[in-house]
Amino acid sequence: MTSKAISIYANQFYLSGALHLPEGANHRKVPLIVLLHGFVGSKVGEHRLFVKAARYFSEKGYAVFRFDFSGCGESDGDYSDVTVTKQLSEVQAVLNYVSVLPEVDANNIILIGHSLGGAVASLTAAKDRRIRKLILWSPVGKPYDDIAEILGTSAMKTAETNGVVDYRGFYVSQIFLTDLKNHHPLGAIRSYQEAALIIHAQQDEDIPKEHAARYFVSLQQRPILERVNKHYIEGADHTFSSYTFEHELFSKSTEWLGSFHEHPQKVAL
Repeated sequence: MTSKAISIYANQFYLSGALHLPEGANHRKVPLIVLLHGFVGSKVGEHRLFVKAARYFSEKGYAVFRFDFSGCGESDGDYSDVTVTKQLSEVQAVLNYVSVLPEVDANNIILIGHSLGGAVASLTAAKDRRIRKLILWSPVGKPYDDIAEILGTSAMKTAETNGVVDYRGFYVSQIFLTDLKNHHPLGAIRSYQEAALIIHAQQDEDIPKEHAARYFVSLQQRPILERVNKHYIEGADHTFSSYTFEHELFSKSTEWLGSFHEHPQKVAL
């Protein structure tokens, strides 16, 4: 496995990313996983979740790209300027870049989103036909309601009054919150035409685990018959903060991906 830092220009900012390649990627095109982090998150993730995920998946034969949205991690910008609309545009810039890399099989691009990144992943997959598999980890289902619940009533009032609120050292803007009302991933995902897996933490303290069932129902309402699966990780919190939870999260995701004929390693769930 090899990894290298990559910078991608989007929305007048440089986004900091890391590309992980499996052994042998120089001799054949491999499936690509793009990881999307969540609210006030980064490409590292809490307890290095996305670093561990990237290494795990690359060892299984996948290329993995993880990156910081603008205003997050090591990318340019400030969180006070973040909106989901801008993040959707940044995902497009990332996909445009990684889909033409010589090591990448452009016909096997997988999007994995955690938390708010799950909502962004769903909204992206609904419109971008390059996404052939979608995996949601404890996804936000109702962006405005879910983020408002995380922030709390007092912080929401502060944002409305002052234009921003300081949340754990990040300025969250009223513009960000208003923009959330424009995005409805549970409805949009019905336009996605490929297979999907939803994995939710059973004891999620931030995002209702009921969203997994809501996404499942929305995907089942599509006229196409692509596979949809859901799985709950018993005892897990929102960020899957133990090695046991991480292993189940990664292994279930890999087993599901491996069950499709596009990947050389066929593994049934």
